[in-house]
Parts: sequence; C-alpha cells; structure tokens
Amino acid sequence: MSTGDMWKATATTTFLLVLLNLALFSLNNTAWIVLGLIALALAMFFSYRQGMDLGHNACGLLQTVEKAADPKSPAHGQLDQKVINRAWGVNKGLKGLFACALVPYIIGCLYILCSLLNIEPLVLPTRIVSWVLATPYWPVVLPWYNTFDRLTGVVAAVLMISPFVLPGCLFAGYLQGPKLWAKSEQAMAQGKRRAKAKSRVVKKRAPRAQKPEI
Repeated sequence: MSTGDMWKATATTTFLLVLLNLALFSLNNTAWIVLGLIALALAMFFSYRQGMDLGHNACGLLQTVEKAADPKSPAHGQLDQKVINRAWGVNKGLKGLFACALVPYIIGCLYILCSLLNIEPLVLPTRIVSWVLATPYWPVVLPWYNTFDRLTGVVAAVLMISPFVLPGCLFAGYLQGPKLWAKSEQAMAQGKRRAKAKSRVVKKRAPRAQKPEI
C-alpha cells in the first residue's frame, strides 16, 4: 500500500458521501439525520474493510522485500524502490492517514483563523468549502445543534475531527494486515497438509493389480 492508494480510497468515499448528503440536505432534518448516519456508518465500515485489503496486500509485499533482503536470495537487490515503499509498515500507514486528512483539515483551520481574525473576504469562501467537506458529519450533531452558518465550538470541533474519521477507519483496517496475512499463510499450509494426507490415503487405497491365473 502506498500513501496514494490510501488517499484515493478516502477521497473517493468522501466524494460519494458529500454528494449523498448534499442530496439529503434538501430533505427534512429527520431524514437527513437517519439516512446520513446510516451512510456514514457504512462508509466507515467500507473504509475499514478497504484498509484490511490494503494491509493484507502490503504484508505480502513485505514478505517479498524481506526475502529479497537476504544476500543469498536470487532477487537480492532486484526489487524496485516503488515495491519496497508499498510494503507494510505502521509508519507508512500513519503517513497515509495524515495525508488523507491534510486538505480538509487545512481548509477547516483556515476558516477558523479567518473567522477569528475577521478577514471578511475569506470567511465566506472558506466556510462554504469547509462546510461542504464536512457535510457527511453534520448529521452527528444535527439533533442537538442545527446552526452551521457561524463559527462556534461545535462547528470547530466537527471541522477539526471529521478529516480523521475515514482515514482513521482505513488505518485501523490496515493495522490488521499482519494478522490477516498470518491467517492466510496458515490456511494455505493447512490446505497443503490436507492435500498431502489425502494423496497418501488415495495411494494406500489404490487397488492392486491382479496376477494372471495359470
């Protein structure tokens, strides 16, 4: 997994969530809350599963990289740096997490700063962009707080926390990579043992050739 893979996965999910919530925004608050929360929960689960797939694949690359690191291996020194960079690693997952959250977080910070410093020409544009990027998360606070057209503590909290939600789910799934890889390797080893045992049983049960009668 590369940082780009993580960023693309998060950007795609976020884009679809934003479009859906903008459509739900035209409905009444109850519908937006219920359907928006369901959509967000599904997106978080989907991101987690995506992270699991990315982590599993990255562990496969890590095994290849570790084998190639052995001077006795025929592949020693032959791997491309891009392959090495995609191998599993906690630091790589964290790098991807922060890369995914960077753009909406910066825009949210910019809106907060412009509001606090009363930079009027930038307040409205930054508020619109940050509001749209955080659209999937407004249903979480909508039952208790339905005013988002000015900067408040709740609005600031949503803008600061929301950029990390989907990347965090993706990262949590990515961390399961080693466990999933160990399970798949164990399953493959068990499958091979069963196949060998079955082949031995078949050989033992094979009918013996009858000797010709004299």
